[in-house]
Amino acid sequence: MIRNTNTQRAILDLAESFMQDKGFNGFSYAHIAAELGVKNAAIHYHFPTKEVLGCAVIKRYRDRFQLWINNARVKDLSPQEKLDWFFSIYTNTRADNGKVCLAGSLEIDFNSIPTSLREQTEALTSELLTWLQATLSEGRDAGVFHFNGDPVSKAALILSSLQGALQMARALGTGKYYAVVEQHKQDLLA
Repeated sequence: MIRNTNTQRAILDLAESFMQDKGFNGFSYAHIAAELGVKNAAIHYHFPTKEVLGCAVIKRYRDRFQLWINNARVKDLSPQEKLDWFFSIYTNTRADNGKVCLAGSLEIDFNSIPTSLREQTEALTSELLTWLQATLSEGRDAGVFHFNGDPVSKAALILSSLQGALQMARALGTGKYYAVVEQHKQDLLA
């Protein structure tokens, strides 16, 4: 079956946006169909179930993250530049748009999403944490980052606070998010 990749991409883009704005349980195919000006059946043609669509969104995000971290330009950055790049993912695509982290959004809904989405969410969160942990270790070994405890715990602290800061920014404005990012930088570089 040949499918229009532009339509698939548009569906995935909207689904990702809705997931970051309303959560997985907060939107339906009707929301996507209305945005695209098509019938629900057109969405089902490309993604038979919402679960399949959700998994495709997460998989695409994971693939993009792997492309980013394996890009030679990113690999050649200093640990501090890598961390700034990581923060920019959240800042550029979410903080000013009232969106939350895709992983964070799914973690909020974790107990009510299908098993396949739980598995994809766990994989995404693990990949984010693994990369962040490696970057923190690299920075500490280079004498650039200074922090107590192990890189595993520090990575979890940073990621969870970024996710929480994005949620807080919805209620209190993006200044709170930017303050959290700056605090992490100050703490690591002290």
